Amino acid sequence: LYSFLESSAFHWASVFTTGSGAVAMSDRRVHTSPRSILHTDRIRSRDSMWAAAASTSLVLPSGRTVKLAAFDMDGTLLNAQHTLSDASVRALRELSDAGIIVSLCTGRSSPAIEAHVERLALPQSLPCVVYNGALVMRCEAGSQSCEPIFTEPLSDDAVTRVLALAEQAGLVAQYYVGDEIYAVCKTDAHRALTRRYATLVGLDDAHTFVDSYDVARARGPPLKLLLMGDEVDETVELLNRGLPDGVAKVVRGSPPFFVEVLHPEVNKGLGLRRMCEACGIEPDECVVFGDGDNDIEYVQAAGLGIAMSNARDVLKAVADRETEFSNDDDGVAIELRRLGLIR
Repeated sequence: LYSFLESSAFHWASVFTTGSGAVAMSDRRVHTSPRSILHTDRIRSRDSMWAAAASTSLVLPSGRTVKLAAFDMDGTLLNAQHTLSDASVRALRELSDAGIIVSLCTGRSSPAIEAHVERLALPQSLPCVVYNGALVMRCEAGSQSCEPIFTEPLSDDAVTRVLALAEQAGLVAQYYVGDEIYAVCKTDAHRALTRRYATLVGLDDAHTFVDSYDVARARGPPLKLLLMGDEVDETVELLNRGLPDGVAKVVRGSPPFFVEVLHPEVNKGLGLRRMCEACGIEPDECVVFGDGDNDIEYVQAAGLGIAMSNARDVLKAVADRETEFSNDDDGVAIELRRLGLIR
């Protein structure tokens, strides 16, 4: 479904130029510069629901009513089996039927949310933040492509430095470009970690295995790099110590067997703001749910940020509200009902 990324190319049906990235049409693909792109007018015109979301009776701390509800996936919307429960599907469909925009905001890649978009089968467009905010896109169930709203890959300098640190520490790195995840596995432990990751995201053929990351780099800059190993805190320390300030953003993964590396300005909060701009609404008209370190900026940016009971303490400390229910208790559905957003 999400084969819209190829050599930093997106399937799209129009041509535009922004101040931050030149765009040119070629065979129904939009080729972007390595810098970010942002385009909103066409997104609004394609789906009037985005520009005129229904209000609800819930008044947020900002004094506004809810127009968008966004959900982290692993540890929040998905259960311990990394699937959508029937209760969660019903809740999000009811939310959408009420005119509230439903959004997925995740560190996952675009292919790794495909099955969940299809499972939800919402009649309205589904704006998604993926790669922890490095890509924002508009999706529809049954569609053969998604439309990009914003993208921000890592710099070449950051890639060189991170791959060198991974090599030095004996870690396997995943390189995300297009719809591909490239990996160089040198040990049985590396191969076991890639299998564990593939199981996590539900993709049997998640990886493209190569002998050198030069193959991946020839495809273009990555939206993120992901380093895997059992000692996550040590990997975070290695990267924070080894990378100069301002080169990249380091995020502790959830579940904790990997660390993600992003463009220094990228986070899910930025992704939420870009998505809201495309939808014609404000971040303080959003209610969002999360559980991990990568949800901090996103929870802080929203009108109401909710932490799951299984959330990390660092997220609970900044959330507006904490539910006593976990992702395995259908906590999202229960909390939406408590807030009066669904029956």
